[in-house]
Formats: sequence, C-alpha cells, structure tokens
Amino acid sequence: MEDTRRILVVDDQESMRTLLRDMLEVIGHEVMLADGGDQALSALKHNEFDLVLSDLNMPGMDGTALLKAIKSTYTHLPVVIITGYGTFHTEKRVMKEGADGYISKPCTLAKIERTLASIISAKQR
Repeated sequence: MEDTRRILVVDDQESMRTLLRDMLEVIGHEVMLADGGDQALSALKHNEFDLVLSDLNMPGMDGTALLKAIKSTYTHLPVVIITGYGTFHTEKRVMKEGADGYISKPCTLAKIERTLASIISAKQR
C-alpha cells in the first residue's frame, strides 16, 4: 500500500499487539494499540482511524461485541477481525455482523497487506 493509514490494533495479548504494530509500521502505517474493547472505544472517541484490526477472542468485550459497537457509531470505519480460533463458520458469522475482513492467525505480513489493500480499495470506489 502506498498511502499511510491510521490503524487501531486491538488485542488482549501484548506480544500480538506489538507484532501487529511492527508489521504494520514496516509497510508505512501509523498504529495505535488497545488492549481490549473498552480501550478501543475510548481511542475511537479521541482519534481518527482509517481501519480497526481486532482480535476476536478477548476477555470482557470480545471482538464481535466490539465490532457491533464500532459499526453502530462509526458506520463507515472498516473493521478486520483476526483470530487464532477461527473456522469457516466463525468467518461467516463475523462477516454477517459487519466485519470488512477476516484474517486467521498465524498471519503473514503479505496476508495483512493484501487484506488491508483490498478493503481500502473497495472503500475508495
């Protein structure tokens, strides 16, 4: 991707947040981190983002609840769900709930980059 995007990464595991941040920064994006749904919603109130990349399985507010909360307030903000516990049915469910993309862990930089480029390209049409 050529343009710098502001991306909010939401994951309860610090190591995964750091890994995703590092991967996204390598391809030129600005990244802010949140350790869960409540922190993510607070970040959204005070910052503008081009995309949210959220884990699915988190304590408290899980990725599905966060997705619903984001889509109810920030209707045009793309949300990508990332999970290590996904199945075809999980992917189908979160896409039906309004997710713009779905990535299974472990994920590669190339997979993340393709998914984000596809979503951003579709939003610009």
